[in-house]
Amino acid sequence: MTIEPKKGRLMPLNKPQDEVRLKAQQMREAQAKADRRTRMIIISIVLIVVLAVIATVAIVISNQVNKKNAAIDADPATTLGEYANGEPIVYSHLGVGKKDEALPTLTEYFDYSCHACADIDVALGHDLVEGAERGEYNLEIQPVTTVGMAYELPATSASLIVAREDPEHWISFHHALLSYFASQFNSGKGTVIQDLDKSWEQVKVIAKEQGVSEEVVAKLPPNVVEKYLEASTQAWRDAPIQGRGNLGTPEFVKDHSTEIPLSGSNAAEFLSVVRAAMGLKTE
Repeated sequence: MTIEPKKGRLMPLNKPQDEVRLKAQQMREAQAKADRRTRMIIISIVLIVVLAVIATVAIVISNQVNKKNAAIDADPATTLGEYANGEPIVYSHLGVGKKDEALPTLTEYFDYSCHACADIDVALGHDLVEGAERGEYNLEIQPVTTVGMAYELPATSASLIVAREDPEHWISFHHALLSYFASQFNSGKGTVIQDLDKSWEQVKVIAKEQGVSEEVVAKLPPNVVEKYLEASTQAWRDAPIQGRGNLGTPEFVKDHSTEIPLSGSNAAEFLSVVRAAMGLKTE
C-alpha cells in the first residue's frame, strides 16, 4: 500500500508583526547608539573636568612653591628696607616706626628665643606698650642675639617685615611671638623652637592668627636677619651704657645711655621700677 505524503500548508506571512519586530530592533539599536554617544560625552566631560582640576591644583601648588622659593631666596636688604642695618622697631603714640622727638626713649634689648625676654613680655609687655600709646615715651624694640635658638631667625625676620608692611598688626604679632616661645619653653617643648623649618611654619601660623594679611604672610622668609642681628648685637655690646653690669637680655635702657636694672618679685614691681626710672608716676 502506498502512502501519499500530505501536502503541508503554507503559513500566511504576518507582515504587521514582522514590521513591529523590525522597528523594535531598529529602536533598540538606535537607543544603544545614543547611550554609547551619551557615555562618551559624559566620559569626555568628566575627563575635561578632571584635567581642569589637575591643572588648577598644579597651578596652585606651583604658585605655592614659587612663593615659598621666593621667600627662601628673599634679599635681606630689599626685604628689610630701613631695618637692614640693625635698627630697632620704634613704637609711640604716633604709631609704628614713628618717633616723637619731644619724648624720652625706652629701649628694650631682647632675643625672640630668650625665655627670660619672653616671660618679661608676657608679664608686662602690654603695660609698657600702653605707656608708649599714652605718649609717655618712645618704645624701641631692639632684637639682638643672646640665646640664638632656631626660632629667633624666622621670628625676627617676620617681626621686622610686618612692622614695615602691616604695621597695624605688628604689636599684637610681636607679643604673640614671645607668648608662643614662652609657652613652648616653659612646658619643655623644644620640637618647634629648635627647628628652623618648623619655627618658620609656626611663625606664619601666628601671623595669620594675629590678622597679618595673606600677602605679607606669604612672603615671610625663614631667615633674612643674620647680618641684621650681627649688626644690632655688636652695636648693643659696644653701646656706652651707664650702670651696665653683665651683658644679657632682656635689658631696658633709658635714652640710650642708662640701664634700668630689673628688680622685684612680680610684674607690678618690675613695671614700677621701669616707670620710676623713666621719671613717670608709679602706682
